Amino acid sequence: MKAVWASSLVLLCLPSVVNAADNIVIEDVRIGIDGYFQVGCQAPLEFTLRNQSETPVVLTPQIRVVDPDGHAVITTLPESEVGQTPVVIQTLFRSGKIEAPIQIELLSNDKVVLRQNFRVDNRQNVECLQQNSHLWMIDGEQPAFKSAISNFPQSEMGEIRSANFAENIERISSSFGLESVELMVLNADTIVSEQASIKIRDWVQRGGRLVIAVGQAVQELQTSPLSAWLPLLPTEAIKIQNLSSLNQFVPGSEPIRFLGSIDGAKFEPTSGNVLASGLETPLVIRSAYGLGTVTFIGIRLDKKPLNTWESGAKLAMLLAGFKSDAKNLESTKTAEAELNPTGVTDLQTQLIQALDDYPEIKRPSYWVVIGWGALLLVIIGPLDYLLVHHLLGRPQLTWVTLTLWLIGMTFWTYSSSNSVNSADGQMQQIELLDVDLTTQKVRGRSWFNFYSPTSQRYEITANVNEKLLHESPSTSSDNEVNPAATAFTQTSWVERPESSYRGMYRSGGFETNKPAYHLSPDRRQIPDLPVRVYSTGLVGTEWESKLQSSDLVEFNLIDPGNRRLKGRLRFHGTQELSQWFVAYGNFAYFPRTPQGEAQQPLQPGDEFNISEARSNLLRGVLTGITQTSIFNDRILNANTGSNRGIYNPLSRDPFPILRTLSFHDVTGGTSYTQLNNQSLSSADLSPLIELRRAVLFGRLKTPVTNFSVNDETENYVNQESVLRIILPVRVDQIDINAPPDPSLLRIK
Repeated sequence: MKAVWASSLVLLCLPSVVNAADNIVIEDVRIGIDGYFQVGCQAPLEFTLRNQSETPVVLTPQIRVVDPDGHAVITTLPESEVGQTPVVIQTLFRSGKIEAPIQIELLSNDKVVLRQNFRVDNRQNVECLQQNSHLWMIDGEQPAFKSAISNFPQSEMGEIRSANFAENIERISSSFGLESVELMVLNADTIVSEQASIKIRDWVQRGGRLVIAVGQAVQELQTSPLSAWLPLLPTEAIKIQNLSSLNQFVPGSEPIRFLGSIDGAKFEPTSGNVLASGLETPLVIRSAYGLGTVTFIGIRLDKKPLNTWESGAKLAMLLAGFKSDAKNLESTKTAEAELNPTGVTDLQTQLIQALDDYPEIKRPSYWVVIGWGALLLVIIGPLDYLLVHHLLGRPQLTWVTLTLWLIGMTFWTYSSSNSVNSADGQMQQIELLDVDLTTQKVRGRSWFNFYSPTSQRYEITANVNEKLLHESPSTSSDNEVNPAATAFTQTSWVERPESSYRGMYRSGGFETNKPAYHLSPDRRQIPDLPVRVYSTGLVGTEWESKLQSSDLVEFNLIDPGNRRLKGRLRFHGTQELSQWFVAYGNFAYFPRTPQGEAQQPLQPGDEFNISEARSNLLRGVLTGITQTSIFNDRILNANTGSNRGIYNPLSRDPFPILRTLSFHDVTGGTSYTQLNNQSLSSADLSPLIELRRAVLFGRLKTPVTNFSVNDETENYVNQESVLRIILPVRVDQIDINAPPDPSLLRIK
């Protein structure tokens, strides 16, 4: 297990307070999960304060990390009285650079008395991973997944690391500490406490992937704390004699050879999406839960015949959610090695550039600056030479003309800078709202950018006006959500998954010439964000709240067994929803409109009858696919083709970015956008619409999250808010003897 064990400290020479910490020792420091964490993600940090004296000492710990710009970011923890009994401190941190150190500081009377610095370069068994890497928490042996880690160390999406489940799940203080974890693999008889079950539940709700191998441990799983929230459970233990469907599930796999029967679990096929079906029961079944997924395999992976199956690594990759053929998972990241002329390699970066674009501030391009620099060289070089040598005939005057040229150029540059940059404080905001009607939760992610005409520190506060989303008793009379119902998960800097300037993958640490700032303990405020003159400040926040499904939408959605959607829904929001549609499976559903008329917004109280709606292929709607047919003498030629729109990575329109981000895999992923999706991969709802979930997607006029700058709300230049309501769909068992549905061939 990777961990950092420190017993020596760097003692600062502060005579007035040195006695306060002379006998304090910081030890048993653990960073990340088995020493692993992803840059830009919240990760656990644990250490112990031990007092070697009999006199108690009151100390205030604080964690100092770095943001992508090199500023030190300080999180102050509650003060602790350290006496004879050691005090264990558990918290979260979020680092903004791939190799930046982490500092633990102890304060007494608001003065730093002890400081411990930890390097993050794998020399102290601590490794910071890029966001395209994968961290898996595994319980038990799990030979298939361990084989996948060793066989595919560099997959098409990044390297894979593993951590021990049992040794980490209990010590992590909050489910937010699991943000770096992508996959969790358990057995049905894995011992899980109530607290650990809640942390796993919340992690799955936010987009985690959970895999459970059952075998004969059906009763153990049914009595486990996990059973209180798992979207489906096995019904009974059975004997399984045929595993051929696993060969079909894993293309190109080696045959599974065994005699007799093995212990397995029986599942109802209607309870989830069957990925591999046996003779009596599904062998692999998957269901959505929140933004994440839960996958069950009916037999154990650590017992025969799967523990020695040569294709076990490929099976593990498919269970982990990799859609592509496992043979292609060894491909290296050649795209990242190529020079990107746009400077944008990730959808998150494009989103940031959209926020940082202020049309009123028309700054010259780099080529203009280079051109003026070249002109200055020409003026003070050849032109000045001609002036003083040939026209004036007095070369010694070059000291005068050179000074005049430089003064004039400086004055012109200063005045031009003021004329271009002189603008009042301006603000922009982009928001993504997710409402899951299965878990009865709403989550908000909001990015905020503001322009500063001066160099100063700003107090940035995030608030939630839930009445802009729905009316319910949980909202308070002052138009802000009840603090007890809403929890801010973070309000901090915004990650840039890039290797360029201001990117998280650029090496470096604390820059002493840049001022530090703090994050508030309630995670909803930055009290002292430093911003330079004529530049912008960028802040992101995330929050969660509970709601009743009837507060926002009433629905009854049915899949009759042909992967098409029927039923009705009624919208109860307080704002209209424009440019909206319902996505399910391969289709997007729209209201029928008269030819030539634009689609009308979905107003509060409106009902949408999906059974009477028109539908188009979802991928075609997202990518702008148009069909091209060739007619010869009014006869349709046999050659018809389709044209796909080209995604523009330089676009500054937030809505197409958010729409593509919401269904990134449906569009074709990186092959379509030519951009990665690292930081916001959990915002991709493509897997959910394949798992009995429909998504009502649309555009809100006013964001639910609002920001104040120094307790003032200025005028916004642009605000963009997208609402995504995740709706469970009832799937009926199709009757194989029934005639085909005539609507399948109906042109809509």
